[in-house]
Amino acid sequence: MKPRPPDARDAWRREVRALVLTWLTLLVLMLLSLGSAYLRLGLGNLIAGLLIASVKTSLVVWWFMALRRASAMTRIAAAAGLATLLLLMLLSQSDYATRAAAPARFQLPQQHAPVPMAPPPPR
Repeated sequence: MKPRPPDARDAWRREVRALVLTWLTLLVLMLLSLGSAYLRLGLGNLIAGLLIASVKTSLVVWWFMALRRASAMTRIAAAAGLATLLLLMLLSQSDYATRAAAPARFQLPQQHAPVPMAPPPPR
C-alpha cells in the first residue's frame, strides 16, 4: 500500500497545530517571566528577563509574522531592522558609559503658606 500524498487538509492541521503549540509556548514563557520577577536573583533577573523576551520575540517573528516562509528580501529587511536597533542600543550605551556624572544640586523642599480660599459666590 502506497502512502497517500499530503493534501491541503493535512497541511492545514499541521499549521494549526504548530501555531497552537507556539501560542502555548508563549504562555508558558510569560508565566516563567512572571515567576522569575518574584525571585530575588539580583543580576539573574535581568538576564532571565532578557533571555525570555528574546525567545518570545523570536517565536512571534518566526511563526506569527511568517518570517520562516518569507522571501529573501523580506528576511534581509528584517535583519537590517534588527541590526539598526542593535546599533542604536550600542550607541546609547556608549554615550551613557562615557558621560561624566554631574548630578544636579539637591534643594530641600520649602513649605509655602496655604493659599486662602475665596469666599463662596453670592446666591
